[in-house]
Amino acid sequence: MDLRLLRYFVAAVTSGTLHGASSVVHVAQPSLSRQIRRLERDLGFELFERSARGLTPTAAGRAFLPVAEDLLARATQATSTARGIARGTVSDLTVVAAPTTVTDVIAPFVVRSGLEGVIGNVVEAMPEHVYAAVDRGDADFAVGTRIPPSELRSMVLGHAYLWAQVPASHPFAARQSIPIAELVREPLIVMSRAHGVRQMFDSAAARVGLSFTASVETTSPSLAQALAAAGRGICVLSDDPHFDLAAVPISTPNGDLIITLFGVWDEMHYASSRIAACLEELSAFNAELYPQTVGGFDVVSVEPDSSR
Repeated sequence: MDLRLLRYFVAAVTSGTLHGASSVVHVAQPSLSRQIRRLERDLGFELFERSARGLTPTAAGRAFLPVAEDLLARATQATSTARGIARGTVSDLTVVAAPTTVTDVIAPFVVRSGLEGVIGNVVEAMPEHVYAAVDRGDADFAVGTRIPPSELRSMVLGHAYLWAQVPASHPFAARQSIPIAELVREPLIVMSRAHGVRQMFDSAAARVGLSFTASVETTSPSLAQALAAAGRGICVLSDDPHFDLAAVPISTPNGDLIITLFGVWDEMHYASSRIAACLEELSAFNAELYPQTVGGFDVVSVEPDSSR
């Protein structure tokens, strides 16, 4: 099957019009239309219903779409694998992770690994899209916070805290942890409701029968930290602290609130054993970054997802 035709089909579904798909794949509209008709002839069924408003996938087209996407992803993975084998090295693997994970965990790990490290590139993605990048072949492995898909290999890399962040002069700064029941009575600077960390905090509060009214809601972790440093309230984040803020774990009756980090990869990857070894090293490094306290943890980071 011609992979080029599959790319045209997927672009047409995504764009909804031949004009839009033409811009994506850089093929003239009349030629693109002929190529999609050719694919339909090869398959033996129509992929689209055509109208003045654009292209609408048929039932058969909708059923075929994930097949086409899977074939394209595997072709990309095959190309990546071939290049790695040809080079005879695994010194430049690509990892995909959420921006906060890249900043707080991956980048420091690359520095620690030095010349012997195998991570040579990183792809930043929203948490809900991290594992899909491995499926597509855009990255060799992933570090994420959602429950890994069963078709991929995975390991728990460790945990990171959901922090209450305050200025060093704040009475809470010297605490070992802050009970969530006490925290919700303070002026809180939290992320917007669409943000994973906010969903985690809301869920943890609801499980113990608490509610709160945010003092400030924002979509920017950096702004949340800046407002906390300015004395406007306590920010609740998973990001490492900045602006000389003190980060204090948040406790519940079940333990401190934490985020679970997973390492995820395709067992069929040509460098599978080296990826696994890298993730073991990353797990040890994460334990240094976020030493775990004695006692239990209230794991609320799996569903809904965190921002890491």
